Amino acid sequence: MRKTFRIIAIALLILISSYVGISVISWKVQPVAKAGIFFERKGTAIALTGAAARIVQEVALLEQLQKTGWIKKPCFISGTSSGALNTVMLNAILAGKFSWKRYHNILFNLKSDDVFLRDGNKLPLDTDPLKTLLTSTIQDSLGFDSLGSLPYPSSISITDIRVLPLATRTYRMSNVRMNAESDPSLSLVDVLMASTAIPVLFPPVRMQLASSLPSTTFIDGGVAEDHIPYQAVIQYEKYRGTGVDTLIIISRKCDTTSQLSSEMESLGAKDKQLFEKIGVRIENMAHEGFIRQMKALQTNYPELAEHTYIYIPDFEENFHILDFNQMKDQYEITAKWAKTHKPVPLNEYLRNVK
Repeated sequence: MRKTFRIIAIALLILISSYVGISVISWKVQPVAKAGIFFERKGTAIALTGAAARIVQEVALLEQLQKTGWIKKPCFISGTSSGALNTVMLNAILAGKFSWKRYHNILFNLKSDDVFLRDGNKLPLDTDPLKTLLTSTIQDSLGFDSLGSLPYPSSISITDIRVLPLATRTYRMSNVRMNAESDPSLSLVDVLMASTAIPVLFPPVRMQLASSLPSTTFIDGGVAEDHIPYQAVIQYEKYRGTGVDTLIIISRKCDTTSQLSSEMESLGAKDKQLFEKIGVRIENMAHEGFIRQMKALQTNYPELAEHTYIYIPDFEENFHILDFNQMKDQYEITAKWAKTHKPVPLNEYLRNVK
């Protein structure tokens, strides 16, 4: 009996010791990543918000950042909606596969019917022209047929319109395995079509052969928690075990909620309840939502916030969010603004924001 008790006691001691040992090892390997505090930080991360027809404003800002040396050591790029399109094109430009001049040529010659077709006030709009454009430019010309084709670690946000609540719907599709849903083999054009599918206005997209995702349709990655896709940067930091030295958040000129609502109505989305039925709050995509998310970043991730900069143009002219007929004008106005303005530290931005 005493011998049996001794054996059990020894076994328990070994089990407890093993558990403590494993816990200590885990603590030594990952405590920094879990806490979001890193002793080593290197590289510049870029986070690009949605911009729709204001995509060219982000282009002018990115071009100025590259010219002035702000993105000498890019380590990660994340984008949502049209920011996802700029994520892909920035990959190509930084890798020397494309030039700003060629990108200007595409954007400056765009018309709205190169992106979508209208049938009266019928919704959703027909986005077959956008898919044709993306296939020609990204797949055929650049050879980026899958997420894994992107040369820099990147993430593109999409939203599952089936799952509730909305905050749990965001998926960050990456060319590196930084989370459960990332699958480098997925069609890049399909992911971009999903990320740019503005709810109600553009049709949702079903991902083909996506075993890492639920079998459902997806919409704009910016309508849920990734209006500003900085969460992807946090996931990437944890994945590689090293923080970023600089995070630059880039966006187009912000709208008020009333401006966005008015423009949605002009395109046929007159019933605001259509958005609310799928859990989309228009103010989340407006200036109010941007400020709210930036305050959340400052509160929840103060270490990253200390390394974060905001770059948003501010000028008098207004451009409709789905009018693709004035791209060159937008670019020139934004480029002029960018020459006299630098990215602002997040904490300073929030102190001065109205």
